Amino acid sequence: MLIVLTILTIWVLLNILFVLIVVPPRKPRPPAMVTTLSPAPIDPSQREIEQDEPFSIRHVIVSVAMGAFFVLVPPLLALRDAIMRLFSRSSRDGT
Repeated sequence: MLIVLTILTIWVLLNILFVLIVVPPRKPRPPAMVTTLSPAPIDPSQREIEQDEPFSIRHVIVSVAMGAFFVLVPPLLALRDAIMRLFSRSSRDGT
């Protein structure tokens, strides 16, 4: 059960990290165009629908952080297991 909760927690934290850092903030619409269910305006002067996103330092930071996280998780889990074994051994000895 602890493993499932750990995996779910890591998944939620990575999703929050992705949403907060990678997704750019929404730009406010002009007041004349804001309605409850207004569609996104289409600019007829733009011929190209898909455009490449510009280089963002936020994407680099997130990819380095996630890479470091996944690289460091196994040694940290091994360290946690070693500490748990040390404490369980010392509590059995009565010290």
